Amino acid sequence: MNRYKKFIKKGIKEPLSNVEFHTFAPIKRISMLSKKIIPKSDTHIAIHVIDSAQKNVLDYSSLHKHNADEINLIISDNDKLKYEIQLGDEKYRVTSPTTIFIPKGVRHKAKLISGKGIFVCIILSGKYTSSE
Repeated sequence: MNRYKKFIKKGIKEPLSNVEFHTFAPIKRISMLSKKIIPKSDTHIAIHVIDSAQKNVLDYSSLHKHNADEINLIISDNDKLKYEIQLGDEKYRVTSPTTIFIPKGVRHKAKLISGKGIFVCIILSGKYTSSE
């Protein structure tokens, strides 16, 4: 009994400033899955609870890339969460609900424009590694 209990874990609240290429922002960040949480996992999942009414929340990440594919989900209950997404040298304005697939090695960043909701970051395989 309880053979799979080790695969059910509570998320860990962490400050965004602990994440490489991100600065302090008043965003609630919850790490849901990583090697730290479940050592057998090769997937990283973090949830950012976003509210643009908070001060200093708009531009909290810098241009960076990963050694694995990444998926971002931008979700809100009123379709008003807006981001500027940079992939390489191209910028796109997106509104929730939106999925962004970022292939391994593509430089990217996300900048909040307005709204509130959830930003989910999923890095699919390998170690959670970043590089400039």
